[in-house]
Amino acid sequence: MHSLLANVSETLNIPPDLIIHMGIKAFLEREIRLAELDIADIREKYLVASREDLEEKIRNRTIHSHPAWEDLIDWENSEKHILQLKAIIKQEWTHAETV
Repeated sequence: MHSLLANVSETLNIPPDLIIHMGIKAFLEREIRLAELDIADIREKYLVASREDLEEKIRNRTIHSHPAWEDLIDWENSEKHILQLKAIIKQEWTHAETV
């Protein structure tokens, strides 16, 4: 692993710490996109714009509660995950600017 990092650093003339930082940020941004795609799939599946719309359809029995409740929970968990990842990025970006 170390030799790979050294090789990339030398080839691209980028400090190893910057490569690691950029890689972690890219990973976090990818995870956000994947979670957003999961939410988009649920929106499309139930033809809703928000979690509230989905919950209303479940409560009004416009759609079957199973698996809609599980999808609603997945949606909520994905939103929490996105917020956590964005907070990490924001914290790191703020920290990097103050250093």
